[in-house]
Amino acid sequence: MKYSETSYTVTTDPEFLNELNGITPELLPKLERFHQLALKGKRSSIQLFLDAIEQYPDIPHLKNYLSVLYGKLNEAKKVYDVNDWLIAEHPHYLFGKLNKANEYFINQEYDKMTSVLGEEMDLKALYPDRDLFHLNEVIPFFKCAVLYFTAVDNIEQAEIRYDIMCELDPEADDTELAHKYILAARMRAAQKRYEEEQRTKISVITKPQEILSTNQTPEFIHQEIEWLYANGMYIGREKLSAILSLPKPSLVQDLERVLQDSIDRFGYFNALSEEGKWEEEEFTFVIHAVSLLGEIGATDSIGVILNVLSQSDEYLNLYFGDFITYGLWEPIYKIAGDQLEACKQFMFRPGMDTYARTTISEMCVQIALNHPERRSEVMDWYGDVIRYFLDSNLEDNVIDSDLIGLMICDVIDIKGSGLLPQIEQLFEQGIVSIGICGNWEEVSEAFKRLKGIDHKKEILSIADRYEDILSSWAGYQQQDVTKKYTEDDLFMPFGTPIKAEPKIGRNEPCPCGSGKKYKKCCLNK
Repeated sequence: MKYSETSYTVTTDPEFLNELNGITPELLPKLERFHQLALKGKRSSIQLFLDAIEQYPDIPHLKNYLSVLYGKLNEAKKVYDVNDWLIAEHPHYLFGKLNKANEYFINQEYDKMTSVLGEEMDLKALYPDRDLFHLNEVIPFFKCAVLYFTAVDNIEQAEIRYDIMCELDPEADDTELAHKYILAARMRAAQKRYEEEQRTKISVITKPQEILSTNQTPEFIHQEIEWLYANGMYIGREKLSAILSLPKPSLVQDLERVLQDSIDRFGYFNALSEEGKWEEEEFTFVIHAVSLLGEIGATDSIGVILNVLSQSDEYLNLYFGDFITYGLWEPIYKIAGDQLEACKQFMFRPGMDTYARTTISEMCVQIALNHPERRSEVMDWYGDVIRYFLDSNLEDNVIDSDLIGLMICDVIDIKGSGLLPQIEQLFEQGIVSIGICGNWEEVSEAFKRLKGIDHKKEILSIADRYEDILSSWAGYQQQDVTKKYTEDDLFMPFGTPIKAEPKIGRNEPCPCGSGKKYKKCCLNK
């Protein structure tokens, strides 16, 4: 197969590597037995390897397998010594070079990796006389290249090679390992950007939460409201339906009382949390109350809702947590969607939490996407908010560079290119967190890449939204055990001879006896 990203052809012919390395049909079974001996890791096998190497000095595989054997015996120095011996006697043997590069990587001598694999980190450059390489050469080589480029923080070059690995063999262990190193590199890069932005970002000064010394439980008209204090997201459709069947005027009164209770008794609930007594069932009542008000379309409760969003960071974190960035927009959409002027005035309030205001912006995005006839109204809303920030001073305590970065992302989602001139002014004034939305060039380019992208979200009922949360949030799911990689994953028995017959299906058990499927075992060695 020919890949446009490479200047050579990649083959999966099982005879190719055997012919390349001079492995005859008579020698092949012997090498397979030594391969198995290396994997078993018995010290008694060392002399057998030394005798075989003396008998077949021109076959590099035996020295490679001996290094694997020492690795199984946890003798790192012997691993490195044997590999140096391998390179000295077989300088063109790729897998010796890869082992050496992995050694340099483990020892954090990243600059030395290019001395082995070449400055270009390209197989064709390393072997200019070859135009054909086996898949089992290409994948391990690209893995080493990814390790190198992630180590030196060149994520772009690492991703180029990882993309080719995904095209060639997406299920290979080396491909999975490369992906994990790229993710780690991205996290390091993001951390660096974050630390830099922390020194330059603009934040509002939020007010501390007022603490009232009360633990008085409010009295409700409907006893069903007590369920909100005793049930988390598992409250269930039956209880939600029973609450929603209550008379609307008195239900609204009770739900607003729940929200006021969360403010009045913040000190009480916060003390429980600080004492390690936080239980979801006892702290979800605020989410329930807001969601239920949204479900019954309590538009007259907008003042109460905006008052809740005006509370301190501590309050919002205690009662909403991740819900403020995931699902809070939806009940607010149902309550305040037709009252954008009031929402705009909330955006102008000094000292408001970043994510409380972001929730309003996210609601506006969904108005524009779910109701195209209101798109111009939403565009005008964003224009007014952006102009307000442009006309404000830091002393006004309304400019929040993280909020502005998130709002720019929202404008991109609704394809609001008409606001580009105002957005450019935000960048010129230096009040945008570029780690959130990118720099001006990246933002302006993003508006050109939006064809076919739809950020419209489905508006769900409260019961369906809760079920969606229970089925998709990590906190409610059993976590898969992530495979851990060690140095053994970097020093694999490269160059395993390949038998042409019998052919083995990728999903069949591996003939080596490991118990793994062939695609997860010797196919990638």
